[in-house]
Amino acid sequence: MIPRLIRSITLAAALAVQAAPPAAITPEALIQKQVDAYNAHDLEAFVACYGEAIEFRTMDGKVGPEKGLVSLRKGYADLFRRFPDLKVKILKRISQGAFVIDQEQAEGMGPNPVTVTAIYETAQGKIIRVWFIDG
Repeated sequence: MIPRLIRSITLAAALAVQAAPPAAITPEALIQKQVDAYNAHDLEAFVACYGEAIEFRTMDGKVGPEKGLVSLRKGYADLFRRFPDLKVKILKRISQGAFVIDQEQAEGMGPNPVTVTAIYETAQGKIIRVWFIDG
């Protein structure tokens, strides 16, 4: 009787562990995962951080012509191919709710680093919108 009870408890515990949903990734961890994939030029890991209908916007609200994962994959594959030494450093980061704001410095595209501010909006563990501020 006791061995049968132990087997039942063990089986129930195993099923509960298998059925548990994966832990949700925080917006800040998601953006860091995206930065790490960018710096490794790991296109698949990079693209996996974005939602299907990813939008890149300007600060005046206009949506960029490149929209969705197909455009994202094509654009960044070309970028990684053309600039094999491309890396980004995070100079400052602010995270609040579903938003992460990074001041980023990209190196490897020319003689001088390029500094931009990126505002990432996340939902359900994916980046769904990005705004870039140049300067």
